[in-house]
Amino acid sequence: MFSLAKKVRVKLDGLQKYQRILRDDLAGTGNGPIRAAFKQWAARYRAFLQERFASYSRGGGDWPDLAESTKRQRRKGKGKSGVVVFAILRNFGYLFAALTPNFTGRPGALQQNIPYGIRVGFGGPGKHPKGNATIADIASFHQQGGKFLPVRQIIVDPPEQVIFAMRGDMQNALIKLADETKIHFFG
Repeated sequence: MFSLAKKVRVKLDGLQKYQRILRDDLAGTGNGPIRAAFKQWAARYRAFLQERFASYSRGGGDWPDLAESTKRQRRKGKGKSGVVVFAILRNFGYLFAALTPNFTGRPGALQQNIPYGIRVGFGGPGKHPKGNATIADIASFHQQGGKFLPVRQIIVDPPEQVIFAMRGDMQNALIKLADETKIHFFG
């Protein structure tokens, strides 16, 4: 019986490295391209939230207007400049600043590595200068509303165009990881 054969050997080093980096990045413990994509997601999401916040605080969304009693109170407390701020949730700027796209750890800002993603929003011990509540507490009060406090949602699902960009971030990260570990996909 005649046989014609060639030995084919598969080196698994690159594939094993790819698997290890992918596993660590997805677990939230790595610093590879997948974890970098998650950080890019956080920046995109915060940018969306901050743009939305700016628009809604000027009356461009579904946030209820300030109560007349709040407007009267702000008129009384106007500073030396004589300017009265009637923007919704913008009288001190702490909530808005916590959503800065480039995470800098501002008081009230939250960014945490979690398995299979990243957590973004409000958190931490940063106190609001007026009272004992944290900035995260104040965001939560407005997110949920209360007896005399209307609901003004700050943390919402991203729109489709942001999700589309996030998909692109992850696709690019997977390609980069394959290139770095010398894994080449065909097809």
